[in-house]
Amino acid sequence: MMKLMKHFVAVTALMVLAVPLFAQLPANILEGSWRLLSQRSVYPDTIVVTTNPPPSMKILNSTHFSWGYQAESGEDVIAGGGRYSLQGDTLYTEFLEYHVSEVLVGQELRFSVRIVGDLWYHEGEFPSGYRLEEVWRRIE
Repeated sequence: MMKLMKHFVAVTALMVLAVPLFAQLPANILEGSWRLLSQRSVYPDTIVVTTNPPPSMKILNSTHFSWGYQAESGEDVIAGGGRYSLQGDTLYTEFLEYHVSEVLVGQELRFSVRIVGDLWYHEGEFPSGYRLEEVWRRIE
């Protein structure tokens, strides 16, 4: 009986130690924290390239995302977020539940995804007709 009890305690201890390891595994390739490196906005009549954007972060758990940054003036915080889905490793859809631009709340925004090392290439079109191309770097 004592040998069985020691075996039970040892197995239980291993399970308790292993749970945090499995709990930390990301649900998909995008889960984690990201910092914006560059942005290209393509409008019908102009292209705006931002190679040194204000510090912008995007954080994803297994079901939701949130992003935001402080405007250059330092006075306004621009933010949005909601649920997201990832189909395969190439199609990312944001379901905006909140956003500083109220016209975007309730919108579904679809983006192509390409991960190369710690970089996320993110491209998609907004309902207003402009195309957004971003590069994000994973934050450790």
